[in-house]
Amino acid sequence: MPTEAWRAEFPALAEEGRTHLNNCSASPIPYRGLAARRECERVWVKSGNPWETWLAKVNQAKAQFAALINAEPEEIAVLSCATQAFAQVASALEYDERSDIVTSDLEYPTLPQFWRAQAKRGATLRVANSVDGTVVPTDRYEAELSEETLMVCGSHAYSFTGGLMDVEAVADAVHEVGGYLFLDAYQSVGVVPIDVKAQKIDMLVAGTLKFLLGGPGISFLYVDHDLANELEPFNMGWFGVDDIFDGETENPQFADGARRFELGTPPAPNAYQASAGMDLIEEVGVDTVRERVVEYTQQLIDGAIDRGYDVHSPVDPDQRGGVVNVQVETPERIESSLLDAGFNVSSRAGGIRLSPHFYNTPEEMDAVLDAIVEFDR
Repeated sequence: MPTEAWRAEFPALAEEGRTHLNNCSASPIPYRGLAARRECERVWVKSGNPWETWLAKVNQAKAQFAALINAEPEEIAVLSCATQAFAQVASALEYDERSDIVTSDLEYPTLPQFWRAQAKRGATLRVANSVDGTVVPTDRYEAELSEETLMVCGSHAYSFTGGLMDVEAVADAVHEVGGYLFLDAYQSVGVVPIDVKAQKIDMLVAGTLKFLLGGPGISFLYVDHDLANELEPFNMGWFGVDDIFDGETENPQFADGARRFELGTPPAPNAYQASAGMDLIEEVGVDTVRERVVEYTQQLIDGAIDRGYDVHSPVDPDQRGGVVNVQVETPERIESSLLDAGFNVSSRAGGIRLSPHFYNTPEEMDAVLDAIVEFDR
């Protein structure tokens, strides 16, 4: 489908005339997402009991996410956010024999915050440091691994720089010492192909707020089926047990597979919107999205350098996700000016983050760079 047809899917572009380059923070909602929200409301109003329809949509969203990462629906749990997924997994872990959790110095704050809080339960956070501040080479993770390693828990794509972890190489390294790989794919799913089986990923979490076009309030936790059945979360919710309506059993049994990590009432309205966003990604195709994003991020990097700016993102497309961080002296001021001028962007790590998607155009890449120059005077 031509780019203009895809652009017509988004009211922020088609009606408001915005130039959206902020998918690393929040994607624009498509018309079909708005329609999905209204459908959820219609069911709520019209149906005598909406739960059968609502739960069918939750399961549909679960299956769609599973397909995106080459998993089975039984390997996916639905939760509200990535931190809740970390918490459910962490509650199922013991830190007596292995206590080290290895992460990197480029993580979004929630990840180190969460694992440092597990110190009171015996966990030890070890940090693999980047060489250039944009990406963490595999050997930096390897240097932190030992027989004490319980897992590597880190981002597939680093949110402030767009750098990519070499997932399969890190998986091989942590498996060699007997640990797990728990991947935060919030900034990569939908824009970088993921295959949990081929890449040997043990656990993965992501939501639909960013490149999946599905909004906030829902996340998906993948846990390999065999591994899931070895783990028992400390927290048990009625959606995580084998028979969700059995409140009489003194020793309720966890559900088979990843559902054991679910807790209470699932976010059904958010599942409608998430499903609609993933519909759009499925239609475009992740490979097509990846091709477009590599092209546009390269244009941004080359154009920023040509205009005299440093770029705090990997130049090598094989090491880059969907973010280009253009370094400026007053990022918050320039961000505000760009927002006022119709450019959806965000400022982090000393620069302006630009994160294009399949619906953008080459002209928009030049336009935002020219605007940065104008507002940087």
